[in-house]
This record gives sequence, C-alpha cells and structure tokens, in this order.
Amino acid sequence: MRIYAVTFDLWDTLIKEVPGGSDKVADLRIERVMDALASRGLVHTREELVAAYAHTGRFLELTWSKRRDMGIKDQVLFLLTCIDAKLPGRLSREGFEEIVEIYSDCILDSPPVLLPGAKEALEAVKLRGCRIGLICNTGRTPGTTLRKLLERMGILWYFDVTTFSNEILVRKPAEAAFRTTLDRLGALPKVAVHIGDNPDNDIDGAKRVGMMAFHVTAYAEGEAPKADARMETLEGLAEALDKF
Repeated sequence: MRIYAVTFDLWDTLIKEVPGGSDKVADLRIERVMDALASRGLVHTREELVAAYAHTGRFLELTWSKRRDMGIKDQVLFLLTCIDAKLPGRLSREGFEEIVEIYSDCILDSPPVLLPGAKEALEAVKLRGCRIGLICNTGRTPGTTLRKLLERMGILWYFDVTTFSNEILVRKPAEAAFRTTLDRLGALPKVAVHIGDNPDNDIDGAKRVGMMAFHVTAYAEGEAPKADARMETLEGLAEALDKF
C-alpha cells in the first residue's frame, strides 16, 4: 500500500531548542513587553512582569493538560490582566497588536536549531510524491512566528499543510489535531504516517486515528511500543519509508 501523506512533529523531531534558549526568550519577552508598556506611560516593574509571566505559564500548563490551547491574543490578554486587571483597557488596538507581535517574535532572536537529517528527510519524502504536513503543539510562540522560523531555516516550503495548536485550539494527542491535518492534506489515515518523538502525543495519538507512526528516539522521553518503526534520527527515515 502506497503512503500518500507524511506528517511531522516539530520540536525534538525537526528542530531543537539550544541550551538556555527558553530562559533567554522568556527574559526577552519580559523586557520588551515592559519597555513597550513604559513607552505608552504604563510603567510596571520587572517583578510584576516576572510574576505575571509565571502565572500565565501555570494557567497554560493547566489548559494544555486538558489537550486544549489558547490563541496568542488571548494568551497575551491573560498576561496583561495578570499585571493589572485594567491594563488591557488602557492600550489602544495598535498598542495591543504591537505587544502581541513583540511577545510572539522573541524566539527569532534566540532561535532553535534544525536537527541533523531533518532537511534531507523532508526532501526524501517530497521526492516520493507524498503530501507533507506539520502538526505542532505550540508553547508561548505561535504558529505565525514558527512559520517565519521555518522559512528562515529553508524548510517551510516542503509542507503542504502546517497545523499549530494555538490556531486550532486543541493539542496532540487529541484526535482532532491529526484529523484536521489529514483533512487538509486530503488523506485517509490508513495511507498516512506520522513521525515524532513523544510516545503519547505523537505515536499513540496518531495510532488512535488509524495512522502509522514512526518514533524518533534521539530526544524521546520513554519508549513507544505501538510505533510501526523506530529510528534514532531522521537520517533513518528514507529507509523506514521504503519498508512500507
């Protein structure tokens, strides 16, 4: 049976955060949001921003635990409300949009790196005539910014469909994350394979909708006994696909 579509996870499958990258991006967000507010006469201390950022993180973790997600504007609105409940009302529409952009794009100044074999794997799949999708659980960085990052890395063009949890408001392993992507690709689950590192989100999630699932183990946390194939890095993908 010919594989018609291949979908990829993003983090720890195609790209990886550099050491200390998350802390650096968090610091940039806090500093730049604080400066943007101060430039509008809305002065708040770094301590206030740090506390609001941490509270937002706890709320996001709770939301994510339910396989749900927040749109980036709602996430920033929550952050601002944690600083001061009246703060959003003191910003113009343009001011709010600017803060959303600042909050979203800080990762571009401390970007993750493309993992070995990632680009070659995408090329191998493209050469086989398969449709290619991306299914990504986002954190504080939204899909709009991650697309910019992938374009800079030279791999965005490989994807026929990119699905980000902050845009569809559900997260892997929810079946909707996979089904939405397959519908957009025009593919049935039985002729599609998902590739990722997370045993629950990627492997078990894909298997529950009837896809095949390949486990990339280099940065995986735990085993994935239901995986149809295993490889340490994406350098082994072409061989694995040939077996099917």
